[in-house]
Amino acid sequence: MLFLSALAIGMIGLQNVTPETTESDVGTTDMGLPETPTVRPSVADFVNVTVQERPSMWDLYLNHCPKWRPVNHVFFQAANVFFLLSFLAPHTPSGLIWLRVALILGCTFSGLWAWSIECYLDAVVWNSAFIVINFIYFAAQFYLLRPIKFHKEIEEVYLALFKPLRVSRRQFRRVLMCMRNVRHLKCQELYAHEKVTKVDSLSLVLSGKLVVSQNQRALHIVFPHHFLDSPEWFGVSTDEFFQVSIMAMEESRVLVWHRDKLKLSIMSDAFLQAVFDHILGRDVVHKLMQVSETMSVSNGHLPNSYEEGEDKPMLVVKKSGDGPGITALLNRQLQANDPNAWRLGRIDEADHETPV
Repeated sequence: MLFLSALAIGMIGLQNVTPETTESDVGTTDMGLPETPTVRPSVADFVNVTVQERPSMWDLYLNHCPKWRPVNHVFFQAANVFFLLSFLAPHTPSGLIWLRVALILGCTFSGLWAWSIECYLDAVVWNSAFIVINFIYFAAQFYLLRPIKFHKEIEEVYLALFKPLRVSRRQFRRVLMCMRNVRHLKCQELYAHEKVTKVDSLSLVLSGKLVVSQNQRALHIVFPHHFLDSPEWFGVSTDEFFQVSIMAMEESRVLVWHRDKLKLSIMSDAFLQAVFDHILGRDVVHKLMQVSETMSVSNGHLPNSYEEGEDKPMLVVKKSGDGPGITALLNRQLQANDPNAWRLGRIDEADHETPV
């Protein structure tokens, strides 16, 4: 089709050509009228005309701008400078802010150039749309990068347990959204009663100390930034009950999470799952070591009426002749975590000493 079209155009052009004629070429008809001769151009002439009218490819590119126009306005130059800066933005959260700000400024100067210098309405409309879109993305990114602050006690938990494992503040805030409350416990107040309290929470000690016992025999002490029910996290349903009792040795504050809600929240995040398994697994190992050390000595016991809040010592030494006292062991745990722990339950030098 292209070939036929070119051929038709060429024939039309040939018909419009009126070559010069000489007297010798003019003939007469039978009626004495002059006859117009038919001139047939040679192939060489046709080729020459065609070659002269078709410019070469190099002529199109080299001679397209025989004279350059003056340099554009400063608005045009500023717009392209900001576009260049946007291309140099690093691939980081702050780099995204950099990218959006540079694009907003570039589109702004480009729109000013189109409005005040060239008077291109379509260019103004397009740049205005680009400014709005980039501003929306800038506002969203800036909101995500705002500083996240926690309460002093929560901040200490984050710095001690989660930040070393590279948990971001945004991820930790997601975990805190599953929090039930912060429970305040008075001295000798029970947090969990053996075979009575259901295992439906995950609890972390913020301040104070609590003693864990079973059958009124002390097992170990839980200090700040340790969990009260980390063993129950693994393989224990919320319908089961605590197999130990937990009592405050002093005024304490405990952060309580909804156990099932927390598990559902981190289920979709493999990283947070690994973090909690690591932290709670380490806490369980720490408790097992304490219990193992406690069980290696003779059994100690708590006062039979510790629920009644009587003014009796929290840690009671073993009976005479039973070997090393558990009170000494538990108080060593206290002193290992708190140099002032002797105020809570002081140890007498003699191991065969009876309860006060």
